[in-house]
Amino acid sequence: MRIAIEGMDGCGKTTVSKILVERLGYQYVDTPFKFLFENLNINESQLKALEWKLYETEDEAILTLFYGMGLLYGTRCNYNQDIIYDRHFVSNYYWHGDEETTPLHKELIRLCGKPDLTVLLKASVSTRMNRIYTRNHQDKDLSNCAMYDDGYDKMENFLQNFGFNYIVIDTEYLSPEKEADIVMQNIELMNSKKLLKERK
Repeated sequence: MRIAIEGMDGCGKTTVSKILVERLGYQYVDTPFKFLFENLNINESQLKALEWKLYETEDEAILTLFYGMGLLYGTRCNYNQDIIYDRHFVSNYYWHGDEETTPLHKELIRLCGKPDLTVLLKASVSTRMNRIYTRNHQDKDLSNCAMYDDGYDKMENFLQNFGFNYIVIDTEYLSPEKEADIVMQNIELMNSKKLLKERK
């Protein structure tokens, strides 16, 4: 089973992902494109330099394909593995999806297949920024205007338009453990439905 945890920065994706990995014993993939380049022995500083070079092009199609390579690699090379993705299709589309790149996103979905479940974690801008500040008060994201966008309409429209199986969790007043409980309940429900279909 493949589970994708999505949302804006500071919504708690990594915390919930790691709780789920511990409970389920799944493989944890932190941002799929990193997974690809780590396997190519490209270190963090080299990868960051490559990212910035690509961002300088200001070409959303190039960036879509760059991040899409990680999705493709992770899917094709680990097809039968149980994985928790910390960011996946939704994040790529949120940052790089537009009229021109939508066909590219559509093709990536066709080639990779959709996750069994996408979990969209929501939190207000003030809550997200407070979490980022608490985590690291020198985090560069605190001065990045793009981090202050709401973003959730575009994310949820993407999930609806492309027919993803997804749930939305408002993390504003929930602990990460409770959020993980909700995900676990949905996974159990999916497994129950799968068993019923197999019996028929």
